[in-house]
Amino acid sequence: MGWMQKLYETYENCRSLVGELETENKPPLMPIYHTTQQAQIEAVIDTDGNWRSARVLTDKKERTTLIPCTEKSASRTSSAVPHPLFDNLSYIAGDYPQYRAQKEDRYGEYIARLSDWCASPYSHPKVRAILEYLEKGTLMADLIQSDALVLDEAGRLPEKWEGKKEDTPLIFKAVPGDQAGAFVRFQVVRADGAEETQSRIWEDKTVWQSFIDYQNSLPADRDFCYVLGTKLPTSAISPKYIRRPGDGAKLISANDESGFTYRGRFETPSQAFSLGRETTEKAHNALKWLIPRQAYLNGDQVILAWNPGGGKVLDPCKNALDLLFELEPAPQPPTTGDEFAARFRKALAGYGRNLKGDENTCILGLDSATTGRLSIFYYRELQEKDLLDRIERWHKTCSWHFRAYPESAERQGQKGKPFPFEGAPAPGAIVKAAYGRQASDKLNKSTVQRLLPCIVDGASLPPDVMLCAARRASNPVALEDNDYGNTLAVACALVRKYYNDRENPKNINLIDYKERWKMALDTQETDRNYLFGRALAYAQQLENYALSLQGEKRSTNAERMQAAFSQHPAKMWKTLYQALSPYLLRLGSRGSRYRDELNEVISKIDLKNFTNDPLNEIYLLGYACQMQKFNEEMREASKNKKVDTDAEGEKKQ
Repeated sequence: MGWMQKLYETYENCRSLVGELETENKPPLMPIYHTTQQAQIEAVIDTDGNWRSARVLTDKKERTTLIPCTEKSASRTSSAVPHPLFDNLSYIAGDYPQYRAQKEDRYGEYIARLSDWCASPYSHPKVRAILEYLEKGTLMADLIQSDALVLDEAGRLPEKWEGKKEDTPLIFKAVPGDQAGAFVRFQVVRADGAEETQSRIWEDKTVWQSFIDYQNSLPADRDFCYVLGTKLPTSAISPKYIRRPGDGAKLISANDESGFTYRGRFETPSQAFSLGRETTEKAHNALKWLIPRQAYLNGDQVILAWNPGGGKVLDPCKNALDLLFELEPAPQPPTTGDEFAARFRKALAGYGRNLKGDENTCILGLDSATTGRLSIFYYRELQEKDLLDRIERWHKTCSWHFRAYPESAERQGQKGKPFPFEGAPAPGAIVKAAYGRQASDKLNKSTVQRLLPCIVDGASLPPDVMLCAARRASNPVALEDNDYGNTLAVACALVRKYYNDRENPKNINLIDYKERWKMALDTQETDRNYLFGRALAYAQQLENYALSLQGEKRSTNAERMQAAFSQHPAKMWKTLYQALSPYLLRLGSRGSRYRDELNEVISKIDLKNFTNDPLNEIYLLGYACQMQKFNEEMREASKNKKVDTDAEGEKKQ
């Protein structure tokens, strides 16, 4: 249970941040014995227990409410277990049965529990005001009078709106379903009209502490806590809402007494494992706080990297561009790949210099085993310096030329032009390149799960993922233009890493790492696959050049024949070269340079290698590097032309 202990330590190290609201509507580090709920109605009463007003919460950003809870209420499903203070109408409204039929008396149990709190030495005046008001049993009537709830012609609460869509009452827009299921929270204002410093009692720290002290005063069974190693009041039920509000999956559960939970080894769950209630509360609250702040989210899958001291650490699932924007204090968009590479190396070096030798990092992977169960598919503890070295190795050995938007710009809707960068793609980008945008959720999660050890542990790249990306990159006519460039870049990054790793001892350091397959064009490389890839790029460039001179824009023969070319290179090269003949004639002397260079590349392929044996994935490196070289030459020529044009303009002036 190292992960539980580290989360507990995180909470203890960050106790000063409990209840502190953050930007971007992220939940605070919650006090113990509290959870969050989505409220739809906010009622206002005064300190004398008198009704003032109510409103429907139409803005989703303001609905998240911190509420006191008990172990049973925090994990309730269909059972009638009230929360101690704020709850649904069926629990807190004494006149609820007047407007909707009810099978059981939830209100009586709620009032009894709230009365016990208010009668204890740890009661709070604002909580007593809520009790005094709710004992009047007029909440439903007051909400109807304030237009927060809607009645039908029979004077009952309709389950859904039957009128015109444009006349839909606010409550039906706020509640996902029946308005009778609305969750209500309270403000308590001064009865004398004086200004109240904290009327929003779900944010009042004195109310939090009142409930914590009350809970700690209650009698409880004590047992051995497996995390802290001491006897404490134990927890029988694990908290939920871990990944987000409404998430019902739990990390720890032992409620299947009639099934195979204990496998005949134990009579009770506590014989297998026990946790102190305060221990599990703090650990889960730390996890709920960390996930929205810094976790990588892939649907319901969560990959969280954190420092038990509370600080952020490098996210192993980000691409190099997003890491740079995270590391630099005032990041500026890179203008070239070379500039990005220099800044990225400098940022990593600066980050490493600020690390202490003994700083620990934890990496936790969570996913839904079922709708009610969370599984831990990955957990590692390592020094932060080691994590930095492994992330640096990943971005060095699995890098390629990319153009993308930083994640922060996408979130803010400020994309603009994509930025050039060199580094490793994010796991999510690898999944899209290997399996397409329509990949199933299950395939998406399992691939990310398999890639995580490659980044953090230096494990070998799964060859099937690399092969899938390479095959999709070999069929450009089946991809959209926007997808093809990214698919080819990701495929090249994976191919380059896979084959370079095979030629290096496992887990070798970066200093001794020898790269045969580089991101730049290697004109001295004699590998058959690489040379055929270069030849394909020349065929692509020649036809593109000829088409551009005529103002045409369409798929080239090289693009249409690439998949077949990779399987039967000698046969398809003959067909492809014959198809180039009219374009070579059209270009004349303007294409002589490309023709001569192409013949030089072909001449490097030995006759014994000029066969129909399928090409391996390395041909993509030769193709991509050669196309990259062409693009660099075109940009340089365009730049020089602009300089010459500007110079002529100055002379005329």
